[in-house]
Amino acid sequence: MSKPSGSRRTSIGVLFWIAFILLVLVIFLANRGNIEQVLETTGIVEVIRDRFSGPDSAPEEPSAPDVDERTPEPVEEPRVTIDEQPSRREQPPVTEPPRVDPPQSEPQPSVERTAPAPEPSRPSAQPSAQPSAQPRPAPAQRAPSPDPEKPNRLMAGLYFIKVTEDGRTFPQRVVRPVYYDSGPLTETIRALLAGPTGEELKNGLLNTIPEGTRLISAHVQDGTAFLNFNQAFRFNALGAEGTVAQLLQIIYSSTEFPTVDRVQFLVDGERIDYLGGDGIFVGEPLGRNAFSS
Repeated sequence: MSKPSGSRRTSIGVLFWIAFILLVLVIFLANRGNIEQVLETTGIVEVIRDRFSGPDSAPEEPSAPDVDERTPEPVEEPRVTIDEQPSRREQPPVTEPPRVDPPQSEPQPSVERTAPAPEPSRPSAQPSAQPSAQPRPAPAQRAPSPDPEKPNRLMAGLYFIKVTEDGRTFPQRVVRPVYYDSGPLTETIRALLAGPTGEELKNGLLNTIPEGTRLISAHVQDGTAFLNFNQAFRFNALGAEGTVAQLLQIIYSSTEFPTVDRVQFLVDGERIDYLGGDGIFVGEPLGRNAFSS
C-alpha cells in the first residue's frame, strides 16, 4: 500500500515544479521589457558573451562610441551671424527707367506777362473751411488742330469739383483738347461751362457753375483775367459752399495759363462786390489762395 502513496507524492511534486516554471515564465514575459533594460544597463549580457566566447570566434566589429541612446545630445545648428548674410552689395543693381523730360511748351497766344501787383487784403467775410490752394501745374501744351475754323489746339487743364467721403470738396484737374482761333482762355472757360464728360461724371466729378451761365467776354491785363458772365452766374442753388466751388473752378482753370495769376469777376460788364445770397466777396481779383483756410 505504500507504493502507490509514493507515486502520488512524485506526481504532486512534478505538478508543483511545472506550475512554478509556468509562473516564472509568466512573470518573465510580463516584465520582459524591464528585464531587458536592466540587463542592458548593468552590461551583464556583454560580460557573459565575453566569458563564453572562444578564441576562434569572429572578431566583433568596432562598436560605436558609448553614447546613451535614450537621451541623444541635440545637434546645434550653425548660427548665422550678420556677417554671414548675403551682402547688399552682391544683389543685382536696380536699374531705373530712363528719365524723359517733359516737352517744352510753346509761348501762349495771350497778353505779355508783366510783374503782378501785390494782391490787396481780402475781407474777413469769406468761408473758412476750404482746402488749401493747389500748386500751379506746368503750362498747357499746344498742338495742331484738324478744325480749319479753329486751327489751334490746346491741351487745357479744366477743374471740376470732387467730393470726399467726409463731405469736403476740392478742385480736381482733368486735361482735355480745346480748339480755338485766337482766344485760348475764352474757349477754355467755355469748355468748363459745358461741364464734365460722361466718363468724368462716372469718376465722381461735378460742375457747380449755375446752369445757363455764359461767358460774354474775356481779356488779360497785368496778370489779371477779366471774365464777364451773364446774370445766371450770380446765384448758386447749392448756397455759399456751391458759390465758392464755382469760383474755384474758374480761378483754377484760368490760372493754368502762365500769364494769369488772378481773376476779376464781372457780371454784365460790371464789377460787383458780393456774389450769391450768402454774400461771397468778389470785389477784387482773386487767386488760388483766395479761399484757403
